[in-house]
Amino acid sequence: MRFFIALFLAFIHSISLFAQLNDPNLEKWLIKKMRKAEIVGMQVAYIDRNLNTYTESFGLKNYQSKVPVNDSTLFLIASCSKPVTALAILKLYSEGKIDLDANINTYLPFGISNPHFPADSISVRMLLSHTSSLKDNWNIMDPLYTLEKGGDSPIPLSKFVRDYFLPKGKFYHSDQNFFNKNPGTYWEYCNMGYTLLGYVIEQVSKMDFSTYMQKEIFIPLGMKHSYWFLKEIPHDNIAHPHELPDKKSELKEPRVLKHYGYPDFPDGQLRTTVSDYSRLIKLILNDGNIDGKSFLKKETIALFYTIQFPDVHKYQAVAFNFDEFDHWLYYLFIKRYPSHTGGDPGVATLTSYDPNKKIAAIIFLNSPPTSFKGGKIFYLDIPKKLLKQEKK
Repeated sequence: MRFFIALFLAFIHSISLFAQLNDPNLEKWLIKKMRKAEIVGMQVAYIDRNLNTYTESFGLKNYQSKVPVNDSTLFLIASCSKPVTALAILKLYSEGKIDLDANINTYLPFGISNPHFPADSISVRMLLSHTSSLKDNWNIMDPLYTLEKGGDSPIPLSKFVRDYFLPKGKFYHSDQNFFNKNPGTYWEYCNMGYTLLGYVIEQVSKMDFSTYMQKEIFIPLGMKHSYWFLKEIPHDNIAHPHELPDKKSELKEPRVLKHYGYPDFPDGQLRTTVSDYSRLIKLILNDGNIDGKSFLKKETIALFYTIQFPDVHKYQAVAFNFDEFDHWLYYLFIKRYPSHTGGDPGVATLTSYDPNKKIAAIIFLNSPPTSFKGGKIFYLDIPKKLLKQEKK
């Protein structure tokens, strides 16, 4: 699935390099590719060299009700949330409140260590670059998604972190929650590392995670349509996740899923728009400046595209990875850019940017494509007039 989205982004990148913003031919091309990939709803953004932003919305936020996506529709962006969580850490670092190389226990009310190497400290930088030796235990994490009932998870972040990482915790398993590798010597993508970063943010800022993000990140950056919890969203303009039929399923058309949550929310539960998310990417491309004001120093924002442990993983920066698509065919044709993908039930997202040419592309989907070869699995019943909404 990630490779199909990577191909989709590659097409957007290659065309965007030569296209005029708001070119109707680009719009027609996007609709054609969207229908071929059997995507229910989509938002896309392209940022050009002058930091101008092209954004468009296509398709439906709910396949059953045929309610269309518009530019204000919120999408669950899954792991593309991680750079936003990382930005909060970098802000605290810039204020001298966090040392990226200090033991994380400096900032916690209890001690966390890898039980296989209890004397080795785990640093914030390791969490940011997936080299902490922490491990995602999906036997624990998967059942905690609120897919059946919907809504936010009832488990507080502080309780979940304690239960997952402390030996007496309800979800603690020494072999399944930690790799038998020294911290800082082994790379493995880890959602729980970013969950722990969310808790570090709470402890250092003395605010709950969502409050800190609104006050210190979203409001200063002008991200007016970004929320971590469903309970905080003051409207229902939210794209529903969709499960698509494939050749092995009994589905004949997309299944609309409930809006859901999970207790490890700092690693993926942000709901936002491509317009809001482009503010983060513009901040990176503009060396830490936004709307003529400095938010972070250039040296700090550059960590997003600076390799952190080259001897461990030669492509991993803070949050973003230059090998995100992990496919030889993709990189045979496309240059390596710092990128991030996201995938959760019924959603798929992707962002990629070039810090040298100062361009970027962002894609949010509310239905992960099952192929890129054409609509042979089901008929995508979206009226043509609903595929593209007129801007108001």
